[in-house]
Amino acid sequence: MIQEERLNQIKDLLKQEHRILTKEIAEKFNVSFDTARRDVIHLCSTGQAVRIHGGMMEINQTSVPDFLARNQVQSPVKLKMAKMARKFVHPDQCDFIGSSTTLKRLCPLLNGMDLQVVTNSIDNALNLLTGEFPSVRLLGGIVNKSQRYIYSEEALETIRRIHFNTAFIGGSKVRVDGVYASIMDDAEIVNEVVKRANQVVLVAEKYKFTNQSTSPFMSTSLDKVDVLITDTPLPDEIKSYFSSKTQIIPVLKE
Repeated sequence: MIQEERLNQIKDLLKQEHRILTKEIAEKFNVSFDTARRDVIHLCSTGQAVRIHGGMMEINQTSVPDFLARNQVQSPVKLKMAKMARKFVHPDQCDFIGSSTTLKRLCPLLNGMDLQVVTNSIDNALNLLTGEFPSVRLLGGIVNKSQRYIYSEEALETIRRIHFNTAFIGGSKVRVDGVYASIMDDAEIVNEVVKRANQVVLVAEKYKFTNQSTSPFMSTSLDKVDVLITDTPLPDEIKSYFSSKTQIIPVLKE
């Protein structure tokens, strides 16, 4: 059995049992404890389960965990995705970096780089303050404390006066027609930014194409996405959601 098949069966088992121990995975699937542990780490580091002592527990897929909960996952995969996104940042640009636990990991990689960054994320701004560069514009408005981003009509007006070289965005779910958010304010900010950008880079793990989270607000259609950075290789069906011109980059191998 290949890892992908085993991971899918583990997720099915997790839905039934709600929590599962690493040793139980090893016994049920007749694999070594180290292999089972790697499966647990993969599912937890990509946000598909929550790590507990000795194993993992189910995430409620009908709702989207808030930023503070997602931020507890110190994923090496997210860092790999952030490092890949860093390759699309260049000096003298004006870029937008959206609210995302992956894009938060991008920001420290930009310190010392001479460019302008616009963001509505409190954590992005904090992670860009250790040096003189880059310059940072934090959009003003009401703070969403659980998601740690800022929104206001004035922020939308500010965005409409800026031309971005690259917009780095995330999303809580990706459907066949677009990138979706769980909160309308978040979707409105991204939608306006995408209209003002030369290039759009989306960071989204594979599970965001298949989860059942309630994310009803479209932030952008997929034909606007120039680059998709994801964790593992996507099946052809999901790739077909995007334009043939979209560059799809998985940071992990099969």
